Order: sequence, then structure tokens, then C-alpha cells
Amino acid sequence: MPAFSRSFATDILGQWDVGKSGNAVRALFDRWALPGQTSETPLRLGLRDGYLNFYIKGQSIAKLSCTRDGPKLSVHRAYAFGRKREGSEDRSVPIEGYQSYDSTALAAPQTAALIPGWIETAETYASAEKRFVDDLIAANPGVIDLEMGLPASDLAGSDRVAPRMDLVLVQVGADGSPAIVFWEAKCANNPEVRASGETAAKVVEQLAKYERWMDEDRIAQVQRAYCAAAMTMLDLYKLYRSVESEAPRCLEIWRTLANAPAPVIITQPGLVIGNYWPAGHTEAVASGRMRQSAASFARNGHGAKLESEGITVYQVGPDHAVPALPLLKGAAIAV
Repeated sequence: MPAFSRSFATDILGQWDVGKSGNAVRALFDRWALPGQTSETPLRLGLRDGYLNFYIKGQSIAKLSCTRDGPKLSVHRAYAFGRKREGSEDRSVPIEGYQSYDSTALAAPQTAALIPGWIETAETYASAEKRFVDDLIAANPGVIDLEMGLPASDLAGSDRVAPRMDLVLVQVGADGSPAIVFWEAKCANNPEVRASGETAAKVVEQLAKYERWMDEDRIAQVQRAYCAAAMTMLDLYKLYRSVESEAPRCLEIWRTLANAPAPVIITQPGLVIGNYWPAGHTEAVASGRMRQSAASFARNGHGAKLESEGITVYQVGPDHAVPALPLLKGAAIAV
């Protein structure tokens, strides 16, 4: 079965970037907002197996990979051509596929100048839940991954495809030891968090699929993957963000995880519910629809129903003040 891994060739990237001021890769990293931080145009990083994804408000913008010839960037053609979600352009012909930029193109300042347009376009595709995820990253310096895609299993009778988990966090206990935990994020208007009569909410089965995926072999893979991810993030910070006057909290968390031989994995995810419209979303905030959804969620006891299924439910109120997520508890596994 495919292995779960996190890796990136930071050494190749660093060698290529020497002396190339004004290049597109550096322009992307100049907009990198670390976990626990906000900025006007915050790009988040998702480390995958051999490449990086850049996100704006939870919406993927670009994929950065490295070969012996240097970095390569892939951007959806809709972003490259400025096809905004709510734009007035002729939409009779869809824009599909990706635009690629090799190391020569990435070294050119003209390519770097395109990035603000990509960001502006991609942000129009960011849904309320994606923006909610970005709000959570800004409030939680322990975030180590977003949109964690789980490889399909080849085992007979198992789930062929497991869900993507919205957030992976490193939570540090009172004794200083790290644990890797997982959170799924939903807005209150999402029907997947609501039970129907005797039928459980769809999110219950979604989280159950994740737990079935996380067997003992996977536990070891996830441990190795996120220790490697922490080391990669530290390397990227040294390359692109080491000039900050005060070290951000996420650095300490990454170091703690990188030095852990076998961090604890808490396999049962938590569920965080957003009861507000995240800032910048195109929905009519004045309509009150999210507020009505939040009220009906509480009135009909959906939170209690989810908790009766053994799920940890944490709700974020309508005041837009997104706090740090609580420590998750549950079956802790280390192999």
C-alpha cells in the first residue's frame, strides 16, 4: 500500500536560490505567514511527499517541487489567466489544467510580478470553510499540516480512499512531550454535521474512516512523516524567514517535534464548528444565514448528538475571535 510521507528537497532549493534576488520562489515565501500569525496576504504551506503547496485562505494556489535542475512551479491556469470565480469574463469556455514555470522562468522578476494576481484570483475560490481553516491556523502555532491527504489502502475489506483531514497539530503537554492530533473543520451551515432522525451525521462516518486508516503500520509512518516535516519547516524558515527579531512560537514546537524519537499519535480527530462567516467571504454576511444555522445547530442538539458518538466537538462563536484549539485527549499511541 502507498506509504504516507512528508519530504522536500530544501538543499536543492537553497543552492538554486543563492544570488537570485527578486525570483518568484522568494516572492512566494515573502508572503509566508507562519502558524499562529496573520498578515494582509498570508500564504500557508502544506508539505507533501516531495513538494509544497501554497494556500491563500485555505485555497491551494501553487505547487512547488524540486529537481536537479532546480525548482518547478505549477499554477492552475484559471489563476494564471485571472479567471476569478465571480468575474464577468466570458465563461463559456472553461479554463482547465496547469501552467508550469521552470527554474529559468522562476528566476525572472517578471514571473514574481505575476504572484499578486494569482493570489487575488485564487482567493475568490476560497469557500467559507477554507477561510475558517485559515483562521484556525492563524490562532494555532502548533499547526504542522493542512489538507492532510491519506493514501488509499490496498488491504482487502478496507477503505480505498480515506478523507482529507483539515488540520494536523502538534500539541505539547505539561511535561514538554509532543503529541500529533487531528482536527476536522466544518461551518455550522454544513449539513454533514447534522443528524437526520436516527441517522448519524455524515461527519461521523468521515472521521471513522480516518480512524480505520490509522492502523499500527500507519502510526509509524505518520510519526516519521511529521518529524521530517518539522525538520523541513525549520530548514525553510532558515532559508526565508530567519531575519525576524523575535522567534515565533511555532519554531519551538517544530524543534520539539523534530527531536522526538516517537511522538504520541492521538488517533481520534476532533471536530471544530465555525458559527460565523469568515472575513472576506463572498456570501452576504448581513443575511444572517450562518447565524441562523448556528442557532438551529444548538437548538436541535446536533453538538450533543456528535458527542454521544464519542467525538470531541469544539465550537467557535460568532464574534470572529478564533481562539487556540483545546488539547485533544483520547487513545494515545506510540510505536
